[in-house]
Amino acid sequence: MPIDVPIEERILILAPQGRDADVIRQTLSQHGLNCLICAGYAELMQQLHIGAGAALITEEGFNGADFSLLHQWLEKQESWSDFPFVILSARQSGQNRHPALDVLEHLVNMILLERPINAETLLRASVSALRARRRQYLSRRHLQEGARSEEHLRLALNAGQLGSWSLELATSVLQVSATCKRHFGFSEDSEFTYDDLLHAIHPNDRQRHRDVIETAVASSKDFSIEYQVLWPDQSVHWIQIRGQTVLNRIGIPVRMAGISLDISDRREAENHLLENQSALRRFNDTLELRIQERTSELAQANDRLMREMAERERTQIALMQAQKMEAIGRLTGGIAHDFNNLLNVIIGNVDLIERLADNERIKRMANSARNATKRGAKLTGQLLAFSRNQSLDLKPVEIESLVEGMKDLIAVSVGANIHVTFEIAPGLPRAVADLNQLEMAILNLAINARDAMADGGNLQIIVSLRDAADGILTSGTYVVIAVKDSGSGIPQEILGKVFDPFFTTKPVDKGTGLGLSQVYGIANQSGGLARIDSTVGKGTTVEVWLPVASVEAVPAPDPQSQELQLPLKESGNILVIEDDNEVRQFIVESLEILGYAVQHAENGWFGLEKLQHENFDLMIVDFLMPGMNGAEVIAAVRERYPHLPIIMATGYADMQAVEKVIGLDAVLRKPFQISDLAGSVKRALNANHPGNGKSPSAH
Repeated sequence: MPIDVPIEERILILAPQGRDADVIRQTLSQHGLNCLICAGYAELMQQLHIGAGAALITEEGFNGADFSLLHQWLEKQESWSDFPFVILSARQSGQNRHPALDVLEHLVNMILLERPINAETLLRASVSALRARRRQYLSRRHLQEGARSEEHLRLALNAGQLGSWSLELATSVLQVSATCKRHFGFSEDSEFTYDDLLHAIHPNDRQRHRDVIETAVASSKDFSIEYQVLWPDQSVHWIQIRGQTVLNRIGIPVRMAGISLDISDRREAENHLLENQSALRRFNDTLELRIQERTSELAQANDRLMREMAERERTQIALMQAQKMEAIGRLTGGIAHDFNNLLNVIIGNVDLIERLADNERIKRMANSARNATKRGAKLTGQLLAFSRNQSLDLKPVEIESLVEGMKDLIAVSVGANIHVTFEIAPGLPRAVADLNQLEMAILNLAINARDAMADGGNLQIIVSLRDAADGILTSGTYVVIAVKDSGSGIPQEILGKVFDPFFTTKPVDKGTGLGLSQVYGIANQSGGLARIDSTVGKGTTVEVWLPVASVEAVPAPDPQSQELQLPLKESGNILVIEDDNEVRQFIVESLEILGYAVQHAENGWFGLEKLQHENFDLMIVDFLMPGMNGAEVIAAVRERYPHLPIIMATGYADMQAVEKVIGLDAVLRKPFQISDLAGSVKRALNANHPGNGKSPSAH
């Protein structure tokens, strides 16, 4: 059997009379079909268990066959499978029809051909059966991907202690998860209907629940409500319900779905805080009289109480914030890895098309697809930045050139009714920043300013050089980018919360609350700081402080200046370890185009096994893999082959684990193009053996 034809693509042939089997195989093989001749019915059943794409059987092959074996095999087929059989039958009258055909018609997915039959008909029937089987394999893949997505969602809900629910509006049929049942005091195996839900809601909140549901159905908008529920043991708990209305194709609400969360602990903490505040207010009402009656000891006790309450509130807020950010960081890390793998396959193959195609129209289309994929990669970076866990690509940046290049983009983004001015101090030094992330932060601030000036106004972008003077930042000189608007301003009581993730003053469908948090994270990771100052009715100013780059630092190369040309042919033996089949295929094909000899493995264990049996000049390994991640693979390789050059290709958000085992210079960030791959490989080989660009073998 050819190596490049999977077992599941085989056509099994059972034709026991004369040379029928050899003739059939020769006919099909001439057209590229992989065939296996079975000596008898027993071998046919054995090969079916191993795997095949279709079976081609003459009717005499069923003489004396035990159909119970076939029936048992068919019953074990999964829901996506309907294995095709092509049966060659002799042309006979009805009463002489082979009895096996009557059994097979009710048992299998059968294509019946009467002999004699020409080669073209036989080929078409075989190809049709194989094509149908391939569509079944595609359905299997979709089912597997759906199952994986459902598992990821289930893990995320369990991690956040969130329950899920769905309500059919026409029938009031309610479907809930086990966690949601627990929120209402029901066990996982108990029945829980919509009437049970309504009955569990506290009588004081039941009508409010109905009003919220009716309003959400009428407006087709998302909703959120908090109310008390009575458990079967009559204990009272607080539940938060969030949901949205699902419309059919003609815009009519048909279903509602959402999540539930037990907030009893939070409500209890809020009640305690309100009681303390109420007690404090009562104390303050009589403070003047008490001061006259009591000694200085009472004043000291009051001060101590105030400090303890403030400290406890700050501690609670900090703890909740840390827990929220930790959960988001874990979730975004997994999302970034999967999403960047998909983007890497797309941008890599589009890059190959653009480089290898001779047709200019195809090149233009490939370039448009590549630019769109780059925007997807930029979107992933925006998602990661707000959690403050992303390792930025910090390099010296010419701030003046960056802002100059954004003038037209900012003007178009804010609209014609806003007057935009720029004030850039001359002779500014380079600042330490991630160019792409900083550009995105400035644009976000400009759009926030636009939203604060609904009726138009003035927007100023001021870039200056200032010294840190308040002790918060490390002493030194900083490049300060100030975005100043003449909008409505922000009240002082919420000004301290604007950098928190998910906090927003915009309507529900107008903002995510990630923009300012992302700006703060970018400035903080760059070694600087983000500040905000605002006055209601007069406007808001947001400042981004960035440290000045050292004189020795080399500015980042302009990505636009890199020509899209294939490098010269190279040589060397490279091992690629990557669990994603499509990403692995792209890397292998790209390296082979570049002239390298390539071996590949789908996980760390197989990769280490290949290292034991063959010499390699370089290893490329993914970070996030099941069973054994890239950092563990590198640690094992370092013990056995300390001089082997290694490149880690990853789109994972948190780079701390990566930095422990390999320097950032040896990291190839996903998604990448073939030119990025070629440059990283060449640098790794040259760094290990600068004399001739070749690295020594691992053994």
